[in-house]
Amino acid sequence: MLTMRSAHPSRRRSAAALTLAALALWLFALLTACGGFGDDRTKAQVRLVNAADSQAYPALQLTVDGALRQGNVAPGETAAYAEVDPDKTPSAISAAGSPTALLSFTPSLTRNRHYTVLAFGGAGALRQLLVDDNAAEPAANRTSLRVINAAPDAGSLDVYLTAAGDSLDTAVAARAGAVYGELSPVLDVASGTWRLRVAASNSKTDVRLDVPAVALDSRQVATLVLTPSRGGALVNALLVVQQGAIARADGTQARVRVLAGVADSATVTATLGGTALISAVGSPALNGYALVPAGAPALAISVNGNTVAAPAASLVAGGDYTLLVHGAAATPAAAWITDDNRPPTVSDTVRVRLVNATAGIAGALSMTVDALPVASGVATATASAYGSADASEVAAISVTAAGMAQAVFSATNQRLTAGSVYSVFVVGPQGSTTGIVRKDR
Repeated sequence: MLTMRSAHPSRRRSAAALTLAALALWLFALLTACGGFGDDRTKAQVRLVNAADSQAYPALQLTVDGALRQGNVAPGETAAYAEVDPDKTPSAISAAGSPTALLSFTPSLTRNRHYTVLAFGGAGALRQLLVDDNAAEPAANRTSLRVINAAPDAGSLDVYLTAAGDSLDTAVAARAGAVYGELSPVLDVASGTWRLRVAASNSKTDVRLDVPAVALDSRQVATLVLTPSRGGALVNALLVVQQGAIARADGTQARVRVLAGVADSATVTATLGGTALISAVGSPALNGYALVPAGAPALAISVNGNTVAAPAASLVAGGDYTLLVHGAAATPAAAWITDDNRPPTVSDTVRVRLVNATAGIAGALSMTVDALPVASGVATATASAYGSADASEVAAISVTAAGMAQAVFSATNQRLTAGSVYSVFVVGPQGSTTGIVRKDR
């Protein structure tokens, strides 16, 4: 009979030790690949995400306990996590390369955990939000999604995730009434590729962002960050994946409206990139904004059915624009005006500007609001810079032309609502000018 001998005890211990060591190495490799422990388990892992107004903050940096942890972080840029001592967390965000803190704070961090410092806001009003990047994974084929409205000028927003061809008319918002600066509760969303649309709250026709395909992966935890655009009303988006990459979802559209300001009640028609902006509307008239492709879409204009030379379009994504069609009916002209619909930073004031769409008036225009000057030297087919005026229920507006004794337009008892943006358009030929006071935001 053959008898089996057991292994020597020391050999058994050696084999067990090798097995445990191999298992430990495998677990460490797995956790590191998933953004786990990092090099030092006594440290916290922190990254900076720049979701601020790109015009005001093109690049930011993060210092913790006096040491630079991340520098030159551009809007939407993916940043690796940096190790931070959780017991020494006095932190500051500043412009890249600057020693001057724009924002100082002391986050509460725990060792061996991950965090995102989200920087957002407009010029002179930078904020930060600490996002905990340690949420449990959802079930298979589900995505855990949080939403933050980080666009300071866009107002309250509704967020829709739909199939590509679905109409918004019957869609239900995944996140309704997202107010500025608040992180939503976690939303349980089916994984997949969705069309992302963002609209002004309770207004499905006022679309601020339309991205045809945003991928939400199975078992993913992510934060959708709505960021500001150039003109103040439209928005962009970032999809910030927990312990993962950052995907940009920038808008590709601009907003355009038309001022029909041709003399003798002439009718104006205009199309841009296949979108009808205005159709045989008599002057004077100013329509609402329409979404159009950014870039240089083909522009066609006619007055009383006759083709008018069209100025080349150069529309920046996220921008707002007014197309002026003005002048005498026999010799009309057109020009582009760039709009800035960001609200004033002082709560009891308004932003207001003058747009000159007159014909045959050689002198530049000037404007006062309640006898205080807000615009001057405005030539035909141009707009003034935005000025500031006090909000009022009975404001008096007066527009004058250099070399003319009488005002070319005046209005009394005009309501100027605090926090709003206004344009005063003056149109028509000398002797019969009129004005349109429009609340733009």
